[in-house]
Amino acid sequence: MEFENDLAPENDNQTIRQMNKKFIERNPECQQLIKNLREIEQFLGDFGFLTFGRDFVLGASALFSLNRIITSLELTIGSIIACCECACIADANTLLRKYRDDLFFYLYISVYNSFDRNSEKAKAMEKRISKWVSNNLKNFAISDVLKAIASAPQLENAVLKYNLKASFQKMGNSLNNYVHSNGYTYYNRNVNTYKETEVAIELKNLVKNTQYMTVVFLLLLILCSPLSVMAEDYIDYLDFGVPPPKHSQYWVAPFVERFVKENISLIDPNCIDYLRENTMMQF
Repeated sequence: MEFENDLAPENDNQTIRQMNKKFIERNPECQQLIKNLREIEQFLGDFGFLTFGRDFVLGASALFSLNRIITSLELTIGSIIACCECACIADANTLLRKYRDDLFFYLYISVYNSFDRNSEKAKAMEKRISKWVSNNLKNFAISDVLKAIASAPQLENAVLKYNLKASFQKMGNSLNNYVHSNGYTYYNRNVNTYKETEVAIELKNLVKNTQYMTVVFLLLLILCSPLSVMAEDYIDYLDFGVPPPKHSQYWVAPFVERFVKENISLIDPNCIDYLRENTMMQF
């Protein structure tokens, strides 16, 4: 069996990473796709700022903030971008699986926080979260996280309606191939071994998956914790001792509304109507 060889750098002083980076810098389509990732990075930064101070969770053993996870997600996207800038597609997809796991663990805790603490589901989730807080969580598969999220009463219908379980299973299989190097194609490569438009196609798939994961996370978070996306106006009025306008607690932060409207069609074009019908938030 004969495999294609990775070509050597143009000269002894240039590494493959440097050569890959030059290719990406000169490719307008790749640059636009990296810009799309930076928009998600900015969204996470803005979301972390929006929710700071209102994202505390009281568990059985500790009071903690979800901001730690959002900060990590923002930094992980930055690492994914750095990989993409050097055409390290396998590394970018490996980090994308971490990004997915962290997104949905944030959602897992948010679901727990919305439950009656005396319910059996909440008690079971609390044990996992307590181990996580004490840095002793082990053998907690993403499938268990997603199962718990999908079974939440306020999320169950959306998960079924938009076939989220199947789409995440398919995406998870693809990401696992990169994590475990399940084939010859799931390795980082010299850009010269790709076909003419193949790098851009790989980046396009990664960006689409990242956008999809993020907007699904946001959809489910709004359904289980709608005030997470509340605009700052309501609190600002209270801070200044002025009565807030009627229903202003249901105003959505503009950057959140913009992100939802720009990406919700990745789930379903009519999904924005679902949010309007199932929450009080004013999209």
